[in-house]
Amino acid sequence: MFDASQRARYSRHLLLPEIGEAGQQKLLSTKVRVIDAADSEVATVTLDYLHRAGVDVASPNHAALVLQLPHAAAVDAVAGVPALREASAFLLGAFAAVEAIKQITGAGSAGAFPLDFVLAEEA
Repeated sequence: MFDASQRARYSRHLLLPEIGEAGQQKLLSTKVRVIDAADSEVATVTLDYLHRAGVDVASPNHAALVLQLPHAAAVDAVAGVPALREASAFLLGAFAAVEAIKQITGAGSAGAFPLDFVLAEEA
């Protein structure tokens, strides 16, 4: 099913009981698309994580799993202050990627990012 380079690249996923060979095959066969209203920084992080997991971005006319990612306002709300916006986008993007992987593989139950979570600068 997997060639030697794929076994090496995805070795950690293959060892995880929640993913394994069947889940990794699902990841490799899935294409995703991001809704235009999503924050671009969040989308970049999410798509990077998914690409590393074996998921591809769909072309406009290809059937795909559509990801609804946070808008800029959500990123700003989590950041709390402008200096933490990049960290907020990274955090929300990573969370969205994990949720997409759970959805694709059927591992775990869906989660929601806590609405009251706000990053804070050190005092």
